[in-house]
Amino acid sequence: MFRRVVILFLFIVLGLNCRAQQNVDSAAKADTLKPWKVKSLTTLTVAQTTYRYWAQGGENSFSGIANSHIVARYRKINGYWENIFDATYGLMEQGDKGLIKTDDKFEFTSNFAFKASDKWNYNALINLKSQFSRGFKYPDDSTVVSDFFSPAYLITSFGLEYKRKYYRVMLSVLTGKTTFVTNKKLYDAGAYGVDKGKKLKTGLGSYLKFIFKKEVVKNVELNNSLELFSDYFNNPQYIDVNWEVLLKMKINSFMSAIINTNLIYDYDTKVIVKNAAGQVISSESKVQFKETFGIGFMVSL
Repeated sequence: MFRRVVILFLFIVLGLNCRAQQNVDSAAKADTLKPWKVKSLTTLTVAQTTYRYWAQGGENSFSGIANSHIVARYRKINGYWENIFDATYGLMEQGDKGLIKTDDKFEFTSNFAFKASDKWNYNALINLKSQFSRGFKYPDDSTVVSDFFSPAYLITSFGLEYKRKYYRVMLSVLTGKTTFVTNKKLYDAGAYGVDKGKKLKTGLGSYLKFIFKKEVVKNVELNNSLELFSDYFNNPQYIDVNWEVLLKMKINSFMSAIINTNLIYDYDTKVIVKNAAGQVISSESKVQFKETFGIGFMVSL
């Protein structure tokens, strides 16, 4: 069943991107001076392992990760408005254990910049991060640790942007950060730093975002994004960190390889560690790390 879903998803993505490419080509012929530019990149990575009378043992498995990156950019002489949507979802089927979620994220960023000088812009930014579905701390598949908008993080900032060819830095001393937890079990437990029984937590502080994007060698692109936030009124000495590195290696027009790492530190997020008997031995903030490597199909426009 899962394989059919993955194959169907691939055909849908290919169809939509081909249709969109035709529309873009038609629009480009009609008017090449339009200020709006839209680009998208969709990748689907699949892996399968099958065993039959294999003496060394093992379990049949099938996994897939879909990723979509869409950019809509409006540009004028004195500034620009950029909207970026990133979505990732991964599933794995192993033996008779059923489907397990391996990756889940969506992020929307809207950035408006107005020219202040040759290198500096006035900047207004909105950034929203969350996930699509429930998450569990496997092998425990009965205790929910995340859900849609549980958590979700909303950043709104006003400041300055320093922009060069390959990198840009956004700095704001007036930034709001809101944490949403809408799952009842999670907000009743006070998860992700919200007060018990409440669905959100707000903060005001300073924010810095550094973005670097460059083709370091032919067909190899490096994307580096670092976000730092300090809350003026809630432990300002602890700085929230979200650091993501993406290395994209283009194999040909339809295939690519990616290496993606994500490091997060959030003082308000407590990681619970239990011993073999199920007893909680620690509940404290820790550096979170995730790494993904894959080779898959790629569709862009």
